[in-house]
Amino acid sequence: MENTPEKESVDQQQPYVPRPKWQVWMARAGLVVFLLFVVWQLIQIATAGML
Repeated sequence: MENTPEKESVDQQQPYVPRPKWQVWMARAGLVVFLLFVVWQLIQIATAGML
């Protein structure tokens, strides 16, 4: 049986390389901003936009 390109790429996978720290921290900051926005939206809904 011949080696297909798919099989060769599976055998030669690159080792895991973690993301740079700045990307991890920016993702965390983005998550915090998103969650604050969701909380703000829920408060707006709960108070009928009076705040």
